[in-house]
Amino acid sequence: MRSPPHVQRPLLRKLNGMREALSRPVATAALTVAAGATDLLALTVLGGAFASIVTGNLIMFGYGISTTDPHRVIPAAVAVLGYAAGVLIWSWIWRSRPTAVRGPLIAELVLLVIVAAGLVMTGEEPAIVPARLLLAGAAVAMGGQSTVGLRLGAATTYMTGLVATTTRDQATGRHRAVAPTLFTLTALVAGSAAAAAFLAGPRWPAALLEPVMVGTAIVLLPAKIETAGPNAPAPPARHLR
Repeated sequence: MRSPPHVQRPLLRKLNGMREALSRPVATAALTVAAGATDLLALTVLGGAFASIVTGNLIMFGYGISTTDPHRVIPAAVAVLGYAAGVLIWSWIWRSRPTAVRGPLIAELVLLVIVAAGLVMTGEEPAIVPARLLLAGAAVAMGGQSTVGLRLGAATTYMTGLVATTTRDQATGRHRAVAPTLFTLTALVAGSAAAAAFLAGPRWPAALLEPVMVGTAIVLLPAKIETAGPNAPAPPARHLR
């Protein structure tokens, strides 16, 4: 005998919530691995700038200006502008759906596949123009991923704030769990280490690591989360006529 609808719906919501609670940390770790690998490739192969670490890029931008070195100024500027563009584009496209995560991640996956194909096709040492274009694509993808991180209430591309808040909470007795922070930091290091190890051989494993990790997150996460993270954008207000 089937349960009545008023019983089924709360049960389904509860089951979906449990599934999300179990899969979200693993999906977040996969995205963090992708970010670590992308930053490593951007820094070592695509011109010496990070794909998602704006602070470091701005420092390199200032250094390049001071030393009048365009090889430092241009990659840093490309990465910062690309990252900002990714945040802007992803936020605008999905502005009315603050709990959507699969759609934004699929868009990121497509872009990372293009970047991966470019990395494989350009060989060991990409020329300056292809390297700049691939760096821009990687930075845009990381900007898009950051918007998903905000929706999930998790850091996947930048760790300074995560370390600061966790350490502060430990010092002030707020008892924030340390294990999730360590798990996230380990995932970031693992991503960069794996990409570096792959670069010692053929280029394609390093290029494919990021799309594989984002694809894993897409499989694990629902199309939309039950509850948006604390920093997720609110849907636009509907004005009465």
